[in-house]
Formats: sequence, C-alpha cells, structure tokens
Amino acid sequence: MEAVKDDLRPEDAPTEIYDGLGRARFFADPGMDRFVAVVMNLAQEVWVQEERLLALEEDKGAAPADREAKLKAFIDRVFEPVRGA
Repeated sequence: MEAVKDDLRPEDAPTEIYDGLGRARFFADPGMDRFVAVVMNLAQEVWVQEERLLALEEDKGAAPADREAKLKAFIDRVFEPVRGA
C-alpha cells in the first residue's frame, strides 16, 4: 500500500490519529475504519443514483424536486444510528 502524502493532512491535525501509512484512524480497530469507509462510499453511490432519478423525473415533466431537502433527509437517515436518534 502507498503512504498518504503529508500535504493532505490538515496542518492542525493531531499526529496520533494517523497510522504508519498516514491514514487517519478514528476507531481502535482498523477494520472498523475500513468498514465505515465502505459504508460512506456506498452512501455516496446511492445518492448519485437518487440524483440521476430526480433528473430523469424532471425530464419526464415532474415538478423539480427540492434537492437540498432530499439530501438533508438522506444524510439524516444514513447517520441516524451514529447520532443516536
């Protein structure tokens, strides 16, 4: 694996949150960090598909959707378990 460049780190980031390869670690188990990254990548892909569907619906004559409201609702659903709501 390739090390992460130091210039990608925020200047004020604490060095202890980075592993030997320069990747940020947020959980004691590195597997959990990778799992969260997978879930976030999947959420991004789901949102891209939602955006495409909204665009297709608008092309077919549907009223323009409130994308910001839909995005907020999507983010709220994705992070609900983390927020403890």
